[in-house]
Amino acid sequence: FSVSPDTFTCAELGDNDVTITVTDDAGNTATCTAVVTVEDITNPTVVCMDATVEVDANGTATIDPAILVASSDDACGVAAISADIVDFTCDDIGTPVEVTVMVEDASGNSATCTAMVTVVDLLAPTLTCPADITVNADTGDQYSLPDYFATGGVTAVDNCTDPVVITSQTPAAGSLLDPGVYTIAFTAEDAYGNESTCEFELTVDKALGINDNSINLSSLTLYPNPASDYVMLSNPKNIPLKDVSIYDVTGRLIKTIDASQTTLEMTIDISELASATYMVLINTEGGQITKQLVKE
Repeated sequence: FSVSPDTFTCAELGDNDVTITVTDDAGNTATCTAVVTVEDITNPTVVCMDATVEVDANGTATIDPAILVASSDDACGVAAISADIVDFTCDDIGTPVEVTVMVEDASGNSATCTAMVTVVDLLAPTLTCPADITVNADTGDQYSLPDYFATGGVTAVDNCTDPVVITSQTPAAGSLLDPGVYTIAFTAEDAYGNESTCEFELTVDKALGINDNSINLSSLTLYPNPASDYVMLSNPKNIPLKDVSIYDVTGRLIKTIDASQTTLEMTIDISELASATYMVLINTEGGQITKQLVKE
């Protein structure tokens, strides 16, 4: 008798029709069919390897489980690779994370191994400096350098360290600068030793005399203009300010805002104002200037 087919591979997994033929000495034959079910019951093999991943600007990292597989094998081929942990955050930095990896074939046979994933942060903080600034010296012809981090003039933002507390300013805050041009340099370092730098040029002009009316108030600007909710008062020359008053077109005082603590910029809330054109009176130590503001 004979059987056809009589050999099977992984390509024939499942039910297969088989023809059986019997023949007597006179050459007479008879046939019948049977179903042969081919199964794969052998588990695959897998060997894991450790990996290091970097968090991105959002403080997260996602891995492909395949990077944790050093080698794998299966009689009919590996169909899928998965892991119990594939997403990581800044909280995972430090102690390696144990990850279980599973390989599976098309018949559902599986094998697992474990790998250690080390999460690292290699991104330096984003350090932002202002544009170059010109200021007037204080009384005594010296300018006391502010702490630009404390005032918000320089900002440091990091993907994993919030807030960024390891910062430096050169020259240091409180330094007394004579009239001249200075490079003010800053550094910011996150909790993992990543460091960034920025700098700007500071020009210190001689202090104005009591009868010196040369302060150029035209450097004071409002933006955006028109505006809807907030408008910024830009003071690039760090002119000493007193207050800001907003009037409607009839001359009626709408509101007055204290500006004595303002250095380079001030945020003015106009969200409660009706849509109209207003006059903004900026009162400084050296005089007054009026700007037109359109509220959308």
